[in-house]
Amino acid sequence: MCSMMLWVLFLYVCVPPVQNANVLFLSTIPSFSHQVIFQPVWKELSLRGHKVTAVTPNPLKDETLTNLTEIDLGYLYEIIRKVPKDSWNFMLHKPNFFNVFIKDIVINDMFSKLHEDLLQNPEIQNLIIGHEQFDVVIAEWLFPTLGAFATKFNCPLIGISSLGVPIPALDAVGNPSHPVYTPDHNLPLRRELSFRDRLLSTLFSVYVRFFYHWIVLPREDKTVKKYFGNDMPYIGEIERNVSLLLLNRNPVFHKVMPVVPAVIELGGVRTLKTLQPLSVELKKFLDNSKNGVVYFSLGSNVLSSNLPEDLIEKYIKVFEQIPYNVLWKWETDKLPRQPKNVFIHKWLPQTSVLAHPNVKLFMMQGGLQSMEETINYHVPVIGMPSHSDQTMNVDTAVKYGFGIGIDFDDITVENLKAAIMEIMTNKSYKENVMHIEKLMNDSPVKGIDKAIWWIEYVIRHKGAKHLRSPSMDIPWYQYLLLDVMAVIFSVLALLIFIIYKLAKLSVHLYRMLFCKKSKTKKE
Repeated sequence: MCSMMLWVLFLYVCVPPVQNANVLFLSTIPSFSHQVIFQPVWKELSLRGHKVTAVTPNPLKDETLTNLTEIDLGYLYEIIRKVPKDSWNFMLHKPNFFNVFIKDIVINDMFSKLHEDLLQNPEIQNLIIGHEQFDVVIAEWLFPTLGAFATKFNCPLIGISSLGVPIPALDAVGNPSHPVYTPDHNLPLRRELSFRDRLLSTLFSVYVRFFYHWIVLPREDKTVKKYFGNDMPYIGEIERNVSLLLLNRNPVFHKVMPVVPAVIELGGVRTLKTLQPLSVELKKFLDNSKNGVVYFSLGSNVLSSNLPEDLIEKYIKVFEQIPYNVLWKWETDKLPRQPKNVFIHKWLPQTSVLAHPNVKLFMMQGGLQSMEETINYHVPVIGMPSHSDQTMNVDTAVKYGFGIGIDFDDITVENLKAAIMEIMTNKSYKENVMHIEKLMNDSPVKGIDKAIWWIEYVIRHKGAKHLRSPSMDIPWYQYLLLDVMAVIFSVLALLIFIIYKLAKLSVHLYRMLFCKKSKTKKE
């Protein structure tokens, strides 16, 4: 503890914090699980004296933050809700070669439309054509379009993500990625890859780069020039100027990957000890559930009420048969054939629910933020992943022994009931989740402090080009050692050719001499 205090004191004495910087924070994806990671960052920047403009669909609306201006993009949720629910059905099945590629196309198209829509927003247009200057732009880094703001304001650019980032984003800072030990974070793969998984990952790593550079970047470049002006550089060049990528990854929980200095793994940025009060009705239900509560939620993106009817019926049959109460995040007013032991609610204060001592099991989709919360409150899980990194997150829970994974396609009344009873009656799952919580939180610096320090570092030095990976400045054929291998193979081919010619000459000379001697003897 003393050494930690000395380290913090050293940072503040030797590297004084930046004061009064003007920060533009752009977090635009309408997903609550994304926004709860970014909110603490722009709040802390404001509390430390910086003037912050946050563009977000989930504003804090905290009047005590006098340095904070928020541009509300909440209407983007309405755009997402208009997407037909049938468009998401492929997310509820085991991953296969077809739906992985289709999902990438669908998501990219959706992000493109969202960003074009927000660039038409009058408040965003005022930012673009206005005269305000910023010292740094921090942009949610799942799509390159927002990087144009940094070029517009001639200031450093920092990318931030609520989880990992896709392969093209890692390429933008020269971070190595390998299809076997660091597959794209959007791929629904387990930690240990089968041959089929390795084949899928390899093909996807080629496809995603081709699609990104030939489809996504040209399309987004047109959008940028439409709203920022034709004098803007190509968007592919803009993204290569990103100073840092701040990732909400924890090397204990996530698959370890090599990172260049421009990639910072924060290891979690939220303070999960602050709890919202439970409603009277919900608190009464939890308090009276002496046998324990199974909490069931599929997060903010996959709605339980949109599940196929046969799958909902399986859940109901299971809940009818178990000796525990069930708290189910159900998004409509009524659940058909609702069992007596099931309490439904459209939206729940999840951290407060998980913190309740009677909650013994979390049935969930495997989202990273839900995983962080359930680990923090020592609640084992049954994971039913639907897309992206959720498969690997659930498989990590299985690896560390604090959860059981079941794909939606494999759910039966028998195996789901067995999984619930196994976790509710086996203390090892609780013990294992407590163990990984200690591992994940055993860090010299909190994630939020690390994030703020690196942001202020970029502000102090007006960028971080000195941390740039040298791989960014060499041609692709040199990066892949094609020229070196060409020389080596040419030399080897020449040596083999020379040896072949010498051998052939030797044989020829031998035959000449041997035949001549034989002839002489005969004569």
